[in-house]
Amino acid sequence: MRWSSEGFVLSLKPHNEKSYILEVLTVEHGKHKGLIRGVHSKNIRSIIEPGNEIIAHWSGRLETHLGNYSVESIKSWSSLILNDRKKLCALTSACSLISNTIAEKQPNENIYTGLKFLIQILTSNKDQWIKDYIIWELNLLTEIGYGLDLTKCAVTNEKDNLVFVSPATGSAVTEIGAGQYKNKLLKLPKFLINEKFDHDNEDVIDGLNLAEFFFDKWFYKPNNLNFPESRNRLKDMFIK
Repeated sequence: MRWSSEGFVLSLKPHNEKSYILEVLTVEHGKHKGLIRGVHSKNIRSIIEPGNEIIAHWSGRLETHLGNYSVESIKSWSSLILNDRKKLCALTSACSLISNTIAEKQPNENIYTGLKFLIQILTSNKDQWIKDYIIWELNLLTEIGYGLDLTKCAVTNEKDNLVFVSPATGSAVTEIGAGQYKNKLLKLPKFLINEKFDHDNEDVIDGLNLAEFFFDKWFYKPNNLNFPESRNRLKDMFIK
């Protein structure tokens, strides 16, 4: 079997002395793995950094086999942000989250186009890119079946003045609805309700904490997985 597809590099892991396992998010075949050789060549290695856009050529005896990849570069997005540690970390984090959370060989146009849009944001000159990144994480949660309900208060049904999120249900809560339990709730940054709202560093950390909590609760812990180190580093960069 043979096929070719455009895609984004998600990860690269050693397989043996001569080959690595390359994981690509493709248009037609979803998240797909294959062996790739010649990784120590500078030309090949620069192509297969996480987040780079490629044409992946896969071949294998059967569709169920791991198979082999050869690649062509479309655009080396990661090279455009090499000097921005936060953006580069966000790109790696996004690729790791997709790699960890979505099923193999199941195409998902929303996840694919969402990652492409995020990469374009990260490699642009947009100042408030971190808001888009956090919104992207929450959209990914929705795509894998764990979306939050930030449309109304879970207690009062009020649609305004939403300031918390219930850690039990993932639903928004107002100040009045929170009552005496507000210290047990997660903070909801205003920009997640309306993107027109500005943000400060505390809002960013609250947004990252919110997404992290539900990724961890609903996916990573039940599957005995560790939260991506690149994502931990990203949050640390804003804390410091």
